[in-house]
Amino acid sequence: MAEQRSEIKRGILVRVRWLYALFFLVGVAIIARILYIQHGPESADLKRSAARITYERRTLEADRGDVLAVDGRILATSVPMFEIRMDFAAQGIVDSVFNRHVDSLAICLSSFFGDRSSAAYRTMLRNMRQHKASNRYALISPRRVNYLEQKTISRFPLFRLGANRGGFIPVQINKRIYPHGSLARRTIGIVNEDGVRVGVEGAFDHELRGKDGNVLMQRVSGSFKVPVPDDDNVDPVDGIDVVTTLDVDIQDVAETALKRQLELGDADWGSVVLMEVGTGEIRAMSNLTRKGEGRYVEDFNYAVGMNLEPGSTFKLASLIALLDDGGMTLADTVDTGHGTAMVGRTKVVDSHKEGYGKVSLRRVFEVSSNIGFARTVNDAYAKDPKRFVDFICKMGMDKPLGIQIPGEALPQIKHPGDRWWDGMTLTMMSYGYALRITPMKTLTFYNAVANDGKMVSPLLVKELRQYGQTVRTFRPEVINPSICSKRTLADVRDCLEGVVDEGTARYALKNPYYKVAGKTGTAQIAMGRGGYIDPYGGRHYLATLVGYFPADAPKYTCIVAIKTYHGPGRRGTYYGASLAGPVFRAIADRVYARSTNWQPTLSEVKGQTDERPLIKGGRTDEIRTVAGKLSIPLIGAKQARDWSTVADTDSSGVVLTPVDTDGVIPDVRGMGLKEAIYLLEKNGATVTFSGQGRVVSQSVKPGAKAHRGMVVSLTLKAGE
Repeated sequence: MAEQRSEIKRGILVRVRWLYALFFLVGVAIIARILYIQHGPESADLKRSAARITYERRTLEADRGDVLAVDGRILATSVPMFEIRMDFAAQGIVDSVFNRHVDSLAICLSSFFGDRSSAAYRTMLRNMRQHKASNRYALISPRRVNYLEQKTISRFPLFRLGANRGGFIPVQINKRIYPHGSLARRTIGIVNEDGVRVGVEGAFDHELRGKDGNVLMQRVSGSFKVPVPDDDNVDPVDGIDVVTTLDVDIQDVAETALKRQLELGDADWGSVVLMEVGTGEIRAMSNLTRKGEGRYVEDFNYAVGMNLEPGSTFKLASLIALLDDGGMTLADTVDTGHGTAMVGRTKVVDSHKEGYGKVSLRRVFEVSSNIGFARTVNDAYAKDPKRFVDFICKMGMDKPLGIQIPGEALPQIKHPGDRWWDGMTLTMMSYGYALRITPMKTLTFYNAVANDGKMVSPLLVKELRQYGQTVRTFRPEVINPSICSKRTLADVRDCLEGVVDEGTARYALKNPYYKVAGKTGTAQIAMGRGGYIDPYGGRHYLATLVGYFPADAPKYTCIVAIKTYHGPGRRGTYYGASLAGPVFRAIADRVYARSTNWQPTLSEVKGQTDERPLIKGGRTDEIRTVAGKLSIPLIGAKQARDWSTVADTDSSGVVLTPVDTDGVIPDVRGMGLKEAIYLLEKNGATVTFSGQGRVVSQSVKPGAKAHRGMVVSLTLKAGE
């Protein structure tokens, strides 16, 4: 029996030893496997894979700099927007919690976004939960929300539990916004995802975008990750702000006036630029293209990128050449004929069909005679056309502007001996054809005349700022310190004023408040080798008006260019004065109105402060208020009733006379039109009137019995 127990015990010990041996061998195998994994041939790949799962280096996007107007107002800025995403497989989300909150979460999402019903949201959320493995980063709504909206959403049921227990993932994405809407959008520009760079945003993209940083993130649980210290972490550097030369108020006026005129003229596109004379700074630049009926958008910068034959605005360059190099004077006479003439091999036509006859060179410029310029330029340069072209280039007409935004089209000026030079080229160049320049180039040339002969490049960006401090300043480059002699400069400036006072721009720009100097241009646009007429008999026109103001002390130069198409039978203007003129005038009036230093004070206006201000008749209480503000004594004010007429007297004051308004025709002489019509129509009369100002006479005598339907005619006169 004892021997049997010993045998059993020995068997158990053997089994235990084998078991220990097995455990030992398994342990050795595990250790060997660990060592193989850590140090074997695949260890590097496995370590990288583990690092990717546990750690992630995340890019920290730098804040893009702002684009600012000249006064610091924001034209373009970046604001944080958020995508609302959810991790349906977050470790903290348990089914009981999800099922308890999903209905209320669906109601909140439906109420907030309004893009689908609460039932649809509930179905979507439940489906995503069922397939949670593939919905670790699910987009809840396509609409991005701002910071305040994101904070509101973070308090929704389930989301309020946080990233781990509620799966809430707000993803910040910076969005570029433009506080002034479409104002100057093409000039401000964009940088899109395809790498297209236009405008200021494109030209200064490197400065604006700053430098992105990065941070090492460690996964704690589920999709929840936290930043960890690391020597390779880099803080982002915010972008630099770009300060442009644009004036928001003037830009708004320019764009509004241009759009209105394009709509009235049913034009294809238009461009307007306003430049400060001394600095070359661009205060406004708008380029609008028709896209459908009555819809105009900024999609191409015609001022900078469109090379076209300028037409008559180029005659200023021809005039300078004739005076400064060709030996002519403004008093020299030219026979312009009767509207049509052959100059060499070229048939030249003036817009005035009857012609101008024999006139001075000054008058040739004022009326913009093509024949006059064709003949004078041929007389001076036909034997040596290279001399004319060289002088044009010497002034700087062939030089690029080097403007700070991309897309500048280079001038195209033909030279004798070129492939395209022929016997008609010199003649056509004399009045603005057979060469191509941009509207900005034309503006820069006229600005040189206003700037005492110094041609400077246009300036669109004046400085770069970082955290409010200027880090770089830009100044205009001098293209040509003097385009011509001082004497010639004085002559052509006088001629440009003559165009407005006595020439083609007089109805568009002449006004009693400030002097304008300028030149109109109406050019036909060539359609490739097909010439200037399309197969349907239509023509494309470029209407231009360019000049500066005030002419006696130039501050601003402006160009307006509008392109139209006129098919057979179409009516409507295509001339520079009538089509482009209203835009120029609207901008100039606005600039003049806001520039108080250009306007004389009342004490400088002869006689204005010596006269008593006129007061119109009307409601007695209103007359008392006005007289009190102007410190004018009133006589008879105590006896006056609700309505009174006024009679100006000497320094003793103004006499008030009560008006009888009960059933009779009241005395409305001395009243304004509004008050007069009210009192007369109150008694049943019908009112007609002529003139403006105060009522000086009425067709029915005061005191006559009033009856319904009687007609009372009023005569008004200003200053009475």
